[in-house]
Amino acid sequence: DVHHGNGTQEVFYSDPSVLYISLHRYDDGNFFPGSGSPAEVGSGAGEGFNVNLAWTGGLEPPMGDAEYLAAFRSVVMPIAQEFSPDVVLVSAGFDAAEGNPAPLGGYKVSAKCFGFLTRQLMSLAGGRLILALEGGHDLTAICDASEACVSALLGIQDAIPEDVLLQKPNANAVHSLQTVIEIQSQYWQNVKAHSRSVGLSYVAAQSKDCEETDAVNALASLSVGVMSNK
Repeated sequence: DVHHGNGTQEVFYSDPSVLYISLHRYDDGNFFPGSGSPAEVGSGAGEGFNVNLAWTGGLEPPMGDAEYLAAFRSVVMPIAQEFSPDVVLVSAGFDAAEGNPAPLGGYKVSAKCFGFLTRQLMSLAGGRLILALEGGHDLTAICDASEACVSALLGIQDAIPEDVLLQKPNANAVHSLQTVIEIQSQYWQNVKAHSRSVGLSYVAAQSKDCEETDAVNALASLSVGVMSNK
């Protein structure tokens, strides 16, 4: 949902058994409902189990596929994998989709991107994933995004266009993500590794991850010998 899930946050704010992650338009608290600051991380035993990926920067330009792919790659999936949930419940609001007017969102996430993100979440919790429709404000956008997500649940692959995978997230998104990473790295080890690659495209980030994995494997395979006096 493009709006912060303030009610869900309140219910689980001090509960360490539930990891709550929200991606929403924030604009320094100037977008409805005004809550959802990155600094809201939970309280008491629940501190660190509340993650607000709060987009700031308005609609210049609006957030879209490249930005949401970067968010999942650098924050959502690393933290979720470290938490290792038993089940994933998605509040599936589609008002971040293309077609919703500026006062009600104004973002440009495509239906194919929603499907792609769903497939990523299916890698968690042994595939135990529930999508609960939360609506939106444009009937066509709701239909297209819902269809893409259900198709993903059914194992139907619908690739994102290559030009999107090669697109870097915009500067406002990078700044927003870096703020979240700086805060959440106090609680989650997995996000620290992504602080330097947040501004890369999906393809470039995947390539960088592969190179780093190859380097680690190569170092691990090296052996150290002791030369004789001769």
